[in-house]
Amino acid sequence: MPDHGYRAPLLLSLGLAATLISGGCGGGGGGTPPQQLPVLDLSKHRDSNLIPSRVVPVLSDRATADPINSVPADFDFHEVDSPCALEDPSREPIFGDRFLLFYEGSCCAPVFVGTPPTDITIHDYVIGVVTSPEEDFNPLVTDRTIVMSPISMPPLVVNGTPIDPRGAADPTVIVDHGSLVNTAGRYQMWFEGTYGSAGTPSATWQSAILTCTSADGLSWTTPTFCSGLEPGPAFDPTSGIVLRVADPSVVKTLAITDPYRMAFEVERSDGSSVIGMAYSDDGSAWTIRDGVLSGVDAGPSFSGGPGNFDDLAVHSPSLALETDTQGNRVEWMMFYEGRGFVDNDTVIGYATSLDGYSWSGFNLAVLTSSSDNVSPILFDSDDLKQPSMIQPSQYPGIDDNGTADPNDDTPYPRFLLYYTGDGEEPLVADRVNRIGLASGS
Repeated sequence: MPDHGYRAPLLLSLGLAATLISGGCGGGGGGTPPQQLPVLDLSKHRDSNLIPSRVVPVLSDRATADPINSVPADFDFHEVDSPCALEDPSREPIFGDRFLLFYEGSCCAPVFVGTPPTDITIHDYVIGVVTSPEEDFNPLVTDRTIVMSPISMPPLVVNGTPIDPRGAADPTVIVDHGSLVNTAGRYQMWFEGTYGSAGTPSATWQSAILTCTSADGLSWTTPTFCSGLEPGPAFDPTSGIVLRVADPSVVKTLAITDPYRMAFEVERSDGSSVIGMAYSDDGSAWTIRDGVLSGVDAGPSFSGGPGNFDDLAVHSPSLALETDTQGNRVEWMMFYEGRGFVDNDTVIGYATSLDGYSWSGFNLAVLTSSSDNVSPILFDSDDLKQPSMIQPSQYPGIDDNGTADPNDDTPYPRFLLYYTGDGEEPLVADRVNRIGLASGS
């Protein structure tokens, strides 16, 4: 593998792994916060050609990436957000790539008016993709390509009234490694669709979770709504409880019943948000396991811990299932965005579970902002958001098929964590989201 500028990661010992499985506060982060533990060591992607080396994004807004040829009408001209990365080694002989990065792109900066400020921008944001043989997406095989936009989405019907789609956001994509490349349904995507009348503030829009499939990751079927997560009375903003469901993250297991698991964010009218869990047989009809939509007093699957870095809100879960080389389940993992009462900045947290439903959080964030004393300002010196974790197949000593190979000493990262970051700028309008990468062992 070429040098991508990672600092040497620290090895996660078996003893520490056992601590992670058994430690932490009870499901939902309530109760007494746990003692601080070194959860994971993640090293940010750097450009080692710069002196000194700098933390840099792996995907930037098109205005920054190509200032000469880009135009404001480009779908990701303003910023890129909400990464979802996956690895598919079977693509390499056919497409010449291995890694796919799905993301949310927007072409215009938000416009705020009034006191308190209200965002009145028309956000027709879309989902794009880039592909590459390398995990840092350099070089690109598939350049910035739209895979889902409002024009491809069905209207949302509420009480018999159709509402137009405004944007496609927050993608999560899985690949069925058991099917042949270029076979219909090999890839499945879930995403948040937003709906509202043109010219109305985005805070009044409704949301829904939709799903679609693809043979190659580029051309997708017409999306359909997921049942069990659709808007209803619990989503009524006037109720003072739940505003919307967002940021789905889906994992498919080998279980005979309910093989699909979803973690999702629930935003509440008091500014807080929690994480709920759902399960499904087919990835379309979902059953919510906890009471996250029933009211403020219902117990969600996961929420921030009191006095912790995430005590105000938890957002954007990234769900993963860790297995050993024989395919046996070790534990469930969840990376997420946490926001605290003391500091309004967001960082990346980490939780584990033995059953995928009852989660244990930790007192430490696993990834925090870069220094804001570096000039020019680093892209992730303010907020870190929207984590997406994958476990690459090329572990040291393991070949592409997961078989031990004594001749393979490739120093490949144990974890790849993609995330969104913005810089510490004086004006809100200057805070542009870009996608970064961290690695760890």
